[in-house]
Amino acid sequence: MIMAVQRAIMIIAGVASITAGLWKIRAVRRQPDSPSVRALCLGLLAFGLASLVMAPPHRIIISELLTVPNIGRLLGNLLTLAAAGAMQIMMLHLVHPAERARPRVRARLIVLVGIAVIMTTLLLTADTENEINFVKRYATYTPIVIYQLLYPSFLAVAVVDLIHLSIRYSRHVTSTLKTGLRMVAAGGVIFAFHTSYKLSLIIAPWAGWTVPGDESAIATTLAASGGVLVAGGTTLPVWGPRVMLPWRWQRQYRAYRRLEPLWRQLSTAIPEVVLSPVGVSRPWNVEIRLYRRVIEIRDAQLLLEPLADQEAVAEAAADARHRGLTGDHAQAYVDAVTLVTALAHWQSDKAGSPPTNLPEKATGDASLTRDVRYLELVARAFLPLARSAPARTRSPAGPHRSLGAG
Repeated sequence: MIMAVQRAIMIIAGVASITAGLWKIRAVRRQPDSPSVRALCLGLLAFGLASLVMAPPHRIIISELLTVPNIGRLLGNLLTLAAAGAMQIMMLHLVHPAERARPRVRARLIVLVGIAVIMTTLLLTADTENEINFVKRYATYTPIVIYQLLYPSFLAVAVVDLIHLSIRYSRHVTSTLKTGLRMVAAGGVIFAFHTSYKLSLIIAPWAGWTVPGDESAIATTLAASGGVLVAGGTTLPVWGPRVMLPWRWQRQYRAYRRLEPLWRQLSTAIPEVVLSPVGVSRPWNVEIRLYRRVIEIRDAQLLLEPLADQEAVAEAAADARHRGLTGDHAQAYVDAVTLVTALAHWQSDKAGSPPTNLPEKATGDASLTRDVRYLELVARAFLPLARSAPARTRSPAGPHRSLGAG
């Protein structure tokens, strides 16, 4: 039962990595001169193959088919080293310019090839038998001890590189890629535990310790978990937006509905700000509809702003500070007061008069999400002010005092 679970975990990790690697082949075709994309693709494919080879009892079956003891383990280990080296190359090219990345890549490749040659020589010349708990069985056999020290040592260096470079690069990228790189870093941390566990198995017999647990089960779980995180993190910018599409649609629809009361009052007073409805009749085009609603609200703001009661606006700013509002919350409250006083002036002095100089339509917005969130704050502050605005405009003290105290 335990072996079946281990096998399932490794197969899932392997299939996930190979699928991600095959998906990335398209990116390689689009960017044939990008070493980081090529390295990522090779790393994912290598790790996927390593997971399938190392899944119990696959490595034993491969060794028996090839009639070379533990050749399946050697193939799996070499593929894992290749995957680790490819991830190092990817991160080095992402973080450093090409002229600085190349010597670092060259040094790591020389070390990787050297270790692979020594490991192959040691395992093929050693007197071993096929064994699932290989490390514990040969923990005091010198050729295998050297083999096992070389293997996790390179992985340890690769893991440190992966964690350090992922965290460093994540500070300068978009939110989706940042999340992906943090997943890669988390996978690196799990690989660090995997490497530490392997090293403890080697050191334990010499130090007289006993390492609890089943070697195969623990190593398999750690390796597969780390691999899934690395594969998922490196491909998150591709599949993440697709997976999140239903939640994104729902979030945008809620924002569209929340902005409706504010938009309706503004568009009713100034219908000229409403854009042509061409192409937005389909209800699933919620992103386009939301984008247009934001543009129409912003256009109305630009048109109304000069008509605002400046005393009321100044008192609103002071009132926001007094109430402890800061940042966008404070500015949204001030903008809501601006809109209420300007709209009252527009409706009283310009009733039925179309605007003579509409603001130029916006052609793009690189931060629609942030703009929507901000306008939701404005709408939330605007509605209670707008409901009592007629009473305030009739107040002997003038509209600005009542609005400032709201």
